[in-house]
Amino acid sequence: MGNRPGGGRMAESKKVRLYLAVDIGGTKIQACLAEESGSIRARHKCPTPREGGPEPVLATLEGAIQKVLDDEGLESRDVTAMGIAVPGVVDPEEGLVVVTPNMSLTGVSIGPHIESKFGVPVAVGNDCNLGTLGEAWLGSARGARSVVGILVGTGIGSGIVYGKGKMWRGERESAAEIGHMVMQIGGPRCGCGNDGCFEALASRSAIERDLRAAVEAGRTTVLTEILDGDLSVVRSGALRQALEQNDALVTEVLGHAAEVLGHACLTIRHLIDPEVIVLGGGVVEACSAFILPIVERIVGADKLPGARPGGRVLLSALGDDAVVLGAVALARQHVGRSAFKKKYDVSPDYPKIHSATFGQVTVGKKTHGHDIYIRADGKVKKRKKKVAKEHYGTSHTIGPEELDAVCKGGPQILFVGTGHSGQVQLSGEAERYLSQRAIEVRAMPTPEVAEAYNHSTRRRAALIHVTC
Repeated sequence: MGNRPGGGRMAESKKVRLYLAVDIGGTKIQACLAEESGSIRARHKCPTPREGGPEPVLATLEGAIQKVLDDEGLESRDVTAMGIAVPGVVDPEEGLVVVTPNMSLTGVSIGPHIESKFGVPVAVGNDCNLGTLGEAWLGSARGARSVVGILVGTGIGSGIVYGKGKMWRGERESAAEIGHMVMQIGGPRCGCGNDGCFEALASRSAIERDLRAAVEAGRTTVLTEILDGDLSVVRSGALRQALEQNDALVTEVLGHAAEVLGHACLTIRHLIDPEVIVLGGGVVEACSAFILPIVERIVGADKLPGARPGGRVLLSALGDDAVVLGAVALARQHVGRSAFKKKYDVSPDYPKIHSATFGQVTVGKKTHGHDIYIRADGKVKKRKKKVAKEHYGTSHTIGPEELDAVCKGGPQILFVGTGHSGQVQLSGEAERYLSQRAIEVRAMPTPEVAEAYNHSTRRRAALIHVTC
C-alpha cells in the first residue's frame, strides 16, 4: 500500500482537501465525502449484498464511491485519499481483510483493489478501531490522552486509542476484542464459540435471546404488540419504545445487560485505566437514558482508588458518523497529514454572524427571520420549533431531541442565543446530554452571541432564538 499523495486538482487546492470514507457494515455500506476538517459534504448509503461471494460486495462498494463522486461532480483524482472501515480482523499494512463475519470479504485485498480502481491512496482499518479514532478526533474523547470505545449493537466491538491518534492494534491485529472477554464462566455460548463472553451477555443479540426465552416461558411484553408478534429481530428503537412504556420484562433484561456493561467498564478501568471510556452503538444510542445511569452507578462505586480523577464514562458525540470520521482520520494519517498534529489541524469554514436584532439574525450574506442552528460544519439550518413544542409545550425550552440536530458533527462548544430577554433555557435533560458528550455550553442573550461565536477559535455550533 503506497503513501503517494493524491494528485487531483481539488485535493491539491490550498482551500480544501477532500477524502472519501467508507463504512462497510453487515447490513449497509455508507460512503462519505469529507473535507479535511471532518465536515461531511456528501454521503450515500446502500444495502450490503448478503449472497454471491466477495464480487457483489466489491461492486456495491465501488458503486457507492462512484455515486458520491458523481453527485458532487468530482473525479477520483480530486480526492487526496480514502479510508475504508471493515468489521473483523484486517491487516492495515497490506490492506487485507483477514477475516470478517456476516459478509464474504475474508481473504480479500480490499485496499489494493480499490486503490487500483480509483487511483488514490487507500487505508483500511477495523471499524471499531476507527469509530474510537473518530471520537478521539472530533467526538467525546477529543483531547483525551487515552480512550477506550465500546460499541454495543448486534455484537460488541471496541477500540483503543492513545497519544496523538495512535491505535493499539495488538501483535496480531486483533486487540480490543472486548466483546469476547469472558464475563461469566459457563455462561451462554457466544457466536465466536466460547462461553460467557461479554457479547453473549449484553449485545442486542443476547438481549433478543433472553427476551424470546422469557416470552416462551410465559412472560408478557409490549414488544409483542410493537413488533406484531415477531420477536426474531428486536431493533434498538423497539427496546426504547418498550422502556418508555415501562415494560417490566424489557426493563429487567436490558437492566441486566446494562449491569454487565457497567462491570465491563469497571474491568477496563482496572486493566487499562483510560482517561475516557466512550459508549456507542445502536443499543446505547437508543437507550442511553436508561443504560448510562446504571453504568455510572457501577463505575462510581469502584472501591479501588486512583492517584487522580479520570476514567469518566461518556456517550458517543458522533453517533453513526464516528466510524466514517475515523476512516477520514486514518486516510489523513496514511498520506502524512494526521489530524492529531497541530500543523495539520484544519477548521471548518465558519460563517460570520453580522447582527442579531429583534426578529432576525444575519449570518454571512443572508438574513434569517426565524430561529436558526449553525452546525459544527458551518452549515446554517432553520430551527424546527415544533420539536420543542411537542415535548415541552413551548419553543423556549431546548431538549436533547433538538441537540441531536444542532450538535451533529462534533462541536467542542455550543453557543445558545437565549433571545433578547433571555427566555430560552436548556432543560435538565439537555444539560446532561451535553455533559455526557463533553460538549461545553455558553448561553447568553442573543445580542451578545455574535461576538462570542465569531471570536471563538474552537469547533463550534450555535442555536439562536431571534425574538423574546
